[in-house]
Amino acid sequence: MDKLMKELRSNLLGNPDVSIIKDALWQLPIVSYEVSFERVKRFKMDILMKMLLLSFQETEIRRAATLAEMLLVEELFIRDLIDKMERGRLIGLEKNGYKLTAKGYEHLEKGIFEEGMEEEQIVLFYSAMHDKYLLSAGDASTADEGKLSLYRYAAEGTVDWDRMLELLSKQEWGSEENFQIIVTDIADCEESGTVYVPCIEFQLYDKKQDIFYSRVWNGLTDSWDETLEKRIEEQEVVAWREAMAETASH
Repeated sequence: MDKLMKELRSNLLGNPDVSIIKDALWQLPIVSYEVSFERVKRFKMDILMKMLLLSFQETEIRRAATLAEMLLVEELFIRDLIDKMERGRLIGLEKNGYKLTAKGYEHLEKGIFEEGMEEEQIVLFYSAMHDKYLLSAGDASTADEGKLSLYRYAAEGTVDWDRMLELLSKQEWGSEENFQIIVTDIADCEESGTVYVPCIEFQLYDKKQDIFYSRVWNGLTDSWDETLEKRIEEQEVVAWREAMAETASH
């Protein structure tokens, strides 16, 4: 961290009009959540499944054997497909036979079939200061050892399952030529702790432009962080200017 701080300082001072008023090293708290989520395998519907759904749509059929005779297909194979479609809630057995559900009509129209998978778990991270959910906290420490102070304007936020689902839905969870894995819902979410991201802060003055500003290097993104910088400037730039004016008056 000392080496990085020296490099950043050197880069900032590459402008001869810029001086560093103060530098600091502190931690940004990031809340972690253990999230369980549901997924499905999405297949392109094959011809036989389409034929079964169309048959249930047009004809009153209760027995797999009847369909097997109609389509000249092994009864066990038909039975397996019917069980799969029932589990997927594409069809339901009514008094006069199997009927398509609303989901069944929708999937038949789109030509897709979704098969449920076991729940998956992942740890997500939330930065209240940025109001942003993350899949990784990089090299953040899992415990605050008291070596560094906390970001003095740290914010709080509330968990948002919809935004977690949105983040997970955008990820690639594996796919092959005949199927794609889709995240469908958040099953459970529990806060599991806080991790701490080291950040480097510089308070600066540009003599030529007569402006005070801050630069903050975020250890999570390994880049300058405008959100953290703006918050510091909003709270402190006036005080920096007053302090400089008072110093100059003595």
